Amino acid sequence: MPQLLIETLEQVQAQTWWLPKSATVYEENDVCFYKLNGRYEIVRFQPSSEKLHSSFEYILRIVNKEPVRFLFFPHRHGQDVLDMISSVGFKKGHCYEARVIEVDHYQRKTSTSVDVKLVKTLEEIRQVYEVRRQVFGSDKHEPEDHLRLYLKEATSQPPKVRQFLAVDLYDGAAISQAGLSIFQDLNFALLFAGGTIASDRGQGAYTALVAARIAYARSIGIQHVGLFAREDTSAPIVEQQGFMNFGEMQQWSLNC
Repeated sequence: MPQLLIETLEQVQAQTWWLPKSATVYEENDVCFYKLNGRYEIVRFQPSSEKLHSSFEYILRIVNKEPVRFLFFPHRHGQDVLDMISSVGFKKGHCYEARVIEVDHYQRKTSTSVDVKLVKTLEEIRQVYEVRRQVFGSDKHEPEDHLRLYLKEATSQPPKVRQFLAVDLYDGAAISQAGLSIFQDLNFALLFAGGTIASDRGQGAYTALVAARIAYARSIGIQHVGLFAREDTSAPIVEQQGFMNFGEMQQWSLNC
């Protein structure tokens, strides 16, 4: 089971359906990478040993000298891959733990001062992205047409994406938000983009959002929920939430 769960997260990480139209996707049987916002992401690299170098050279020809990140999975990639990417200048960056929990095993109690809403309206999706902008330090405000698209995705059937908004029960202010990507064929849901405004941390908003997303996943028959949690930031937090560690992902970067 542990090996299957890290492989499931690996498959989830390589999905490209969520990408905006501005992304350029390159996908073949053994590799998948895409370009978004001026950077390439190599999210699947599984060639046979005979095709290892030719597949890598194919990617490098397209990337040229632009920024690129390689997702290295120790359960998948061996020393030959590590030597290959290191030889052209890739440098090791952040490490992430594959953290997963079975939905029926989640037992944390949630805060009584926070209310979590499943996003259903344009105003709620607008608040989600405004909180997300503040949490992640962006100066970019989402255009109205983007917000309408995000709302359509967050309310579509069958569900593929759901967005959640946490508000302070006392004054109704939006203080935290998070997303959930749903993979029915894998019986898995991925937590993404969770974060609380700095001045509102410590009220239990993050736990409330985790609980709400797990409850939603359970309600539609999903068995496992997880994420790749950065080892020095979110990993200790989700460990306290009961998420088990099933492996590792490393980011290796070139020209970044």
